[in-house]
Amino acid sequence: MRLMLLSAIWLASAAAGAPDPAPALRSTRLDVYYSSSLFRTVSKNDAIAAMQVWLTTVGRQKGFAVEAHVAVADDLDQMKKFVRESRPGLVLLDPLEYFELAGMGLLDPAFFGTKGKGDEAVQYLLLARQDPGIASLADLRGKSLITYASSRAELARKWVEVLLHENGLGSADRFFGALNSVTNPSAAVLPVFFGKAGAGVVDRASFEVMKEMNPQLGSKLRTLAVTPPLLDGILCVHKQLFEYREELLQSLRELHQEPAGSQILLVFKSNKLRPVDPQILERVREIGTKYRRISEKQESRPSKAGEAR
Repeated sequence: MRLMLLSAIWLASAAAGAPDPAPALRSTRLDVYYSSSLFRTVSKNDAIAAMQVWLTTVGRQKGFAVEAHVAVADDLDQMKKFVRESRPGLVLLDPLEYFELAGMGLLDPAFFGTKGKGDEAVQYLLLARQDPGIASLADLRGKSLITYASSRAELARKWVEVLLHENGLGSADRFFGALNSVTNPSAAVLPVFFGKAGAGVVDRASFEVMKEMNPQLGSKLRTLAVTPPLLDGILCVHKQLFEYREELLQSLRELHQEPAGSQILLVFKSNKLRPVDPQILERVREIGTKYRRISEKQESRPSKAGEAR
């Protein structure tokens, strides 16, 4: 009898001291849409998989069982349809695409990925060899230009076009002897270093890494022009996303602190996410606006072939 009583007391004590069962996860769905323009230098499959893993992982940490739907918009029209008709969520765009969608009033430009050791916005450099007679942009007339472009927006290429016009040097296709775009930073720098191209445009973070590997690049090349800090991608949050909005924003701020989040940053070659600076965003808009005006003027002028006749 005494043994039975002791056993009953022990069982009751164990039950009283047992931890409460974990609260049930709240089921929810989050849609994420990538612009296809971002995948010029990024693996689409890696980006989709990394986002799905992160959403599932961080969702459980925040008390949600997240059904993650990640898709890619083939063009701007399809992205507009996604934003207008689909469930609210996250939208990743190149910076010029954002301004095409801003008029819908449905997207908040929230974060951008930092670059380099200083966790900064992207800056583009116009590089040339330190040869006699090449000291300014004007000295590149007739030479070839290679531009590194991480997305179809080719913001660096548009910046060069604007720079030429602001210096009274005309259009890029007439000023330079040849124009080429590449998807690897070294392909924009090494031909200039070896004298195979007149000039190259590359982002500062990539160039700094290249100089660490080959210090001669820093001593043989000079910077003729540099952009102010810009963005090469924007992560937007749908304005109609109300449930768990703050939890999601906080998780994005801490993206670099989670292994699953770091994988997303690695795919996009970024260090961490920072809130979008309106001044930087405005600079991007200015380049896009100026480039569009220049393009409209160029389209209205006679072609080279027409002038030759």
